[in-house]
Amino acid sequence: MFQFKAKVALCWLLGSVPLSTISVLATPLTRVGKDEAITPKSSIAIKINKSTLSSRSLDGLKSVEELVRKALGGSELGRRDTEFTVLPLITTVSQERVAQLVERAAILNPHYVPVDFSSWYQVLFPGFEAGQNQELSDLLTNISSYREVASCHPLSGADLPAVNPSNDPLFPGQGYMTPAGEGINAPYAWGFPGGDGANTTIIDIERGWKLDHEDLVDANITLLAGLNVKDRYQSNYRHGTAVLGEILMVDNNIGGVGIIPGAQGHVVGVTRVVGGGPFENYPEAILDAIDALGFGDAMLLEIQVPDANGNMFPVEIIDAVYDAIHLATSLGITVVEPAGNGQQDLDAPILRIGSAVPASILSPSSPEFRDSGAIMVGAATSSIPRTRVLESNYGGRIDVHSWGENILTASVMGPSDDIDTYMPFDGTSGAAPIIAGAALSVQGMVSVNRGTKLNAFALRDLIKIGGTATSNPSVDKIGVQPNLQVLIDGGHLL
Repeated sequence: MFQFKAKVALCWLLGSVPLSTISVLATPLTRVGKDEAITPKSSIAIKINKSTLSSRSLDGLKSVEELVRKALGGSELGRRDTEFTVLPLITTVSQERVAQLVERAAILNPHYVPVDFSSWYQVLFPGFEAGQNQELSDLLTNISSYREVASCHPLSGADLPAVNPSNDPLFPGQGYMTPAGEGINAPYAWGFPGGDGANTTIIDIERGWKLDHEDLVDANITLLAGLNVKDRYQSNYRHGTAVLGEILMVDNNIGGVGIIPGAQGHVVGVTRVVGGGPFENYPEAILDAIDALGFGDAMLLEIQVPDANGNMFPVEIIDAVYDAIHLATSLGITVVEPAGNGQQDLDAPILRIGSAVPASILSPSSPEFRDSGAIMVGAATSSIPRTRVLESNYGGRIDVHSWGENILTASVMGPSDDIDTYMPFDGTSGAAPIIAGAALSVQGMVSVNRGTKLNAFALRDLIKIGGTATSNPSVDKIGVQPNLQVLIDGGHLL
């Protein structure tokens, strides 16, 4: 007989531990060298159907432990005496605070269906690196077949949208800011109060950033939660620094300038130290951001995830992430989400990891469609005639697009990624910050003009008005690129 070393935290009920004692809270910013790589371990999320729990055992943690034990039985993981830890999915925000946020979301958004986040749990496998174990995928298949399980999926190991920095750090300009036909016309918006993003706040959620880059250090961007991991996939700092550069590079005669240099920026890391980790937890990172933001603020999700076939999709195909995003948007927080670099038609059914059958959850014409409220962003060429770039996903769910190539922004270089520079950036992960900048430029001007801010759904609708289409919209299927001048001159922000 094999034994399971299940370290189940039965006494760690959601919200029962003071926040000051939880190990996954924000840590001091640490520059991690290539020889000190932080490699996340494998983890999965499980949502329990509480109605199926027996009267003798209503303890969700214990129930999840038993389900995992059952699924492991007879498997290769079971024969290898696999260790696992079961915790609530959200540990950094108290149960009481989450309940308050859910209650407030239901008041602000009459269409919001309250989510019981206490039904979600995370199962941590410290013995396996994230994204490297087929046996854990098989385990998910077993778990998903149980009637007690409403949903299950991986929590970590997904690739970030691709980073392809150029060898030409002297790329001459930031064309994505130029007038409509090419860019969003950010300089025109800067001529109006609030157009630089003043009185707005944005949080970028991903793996790592060089926050002391010469053109970012004076922006005073702070790490609010999670770890700042330098070299996951050899590109964390390049990716995160590029994203922040597009929106927050300081107007200081150094390098470039961000679309919204007047905004306040923060970051939240998806990597957390808990249960023998580190582990990545996207839903918890979003809840951390929600807890730090207010009505009219924004978050940028620089993450994409694979389906069961390894094709890249928006992160909200993960059920727990969808629940977290929908809570954010229902609270009036704008969420900007890359459509992903998978060349996939989002209108087609998606076979998700942990699901038995494909579902058309991103097709607006399908009865299975679900709208998180996020602004979903596709990517187009920088040159005219503008068309969808090859890697961008496409479909009716995508709201807007912007440049997916030749995006000059802050970056890093050198063997240790510690030399400040500027390079072109690309993909839907490069397009999404442009849209986030446009959205908060609009929000800043609306705040000045109306004395209030727009909720997430109203802002999503507004930034589409008068936008610039690609040369073949019915084929490209990535929406329009916002045109800030049309919104201003047309009186839409008054």
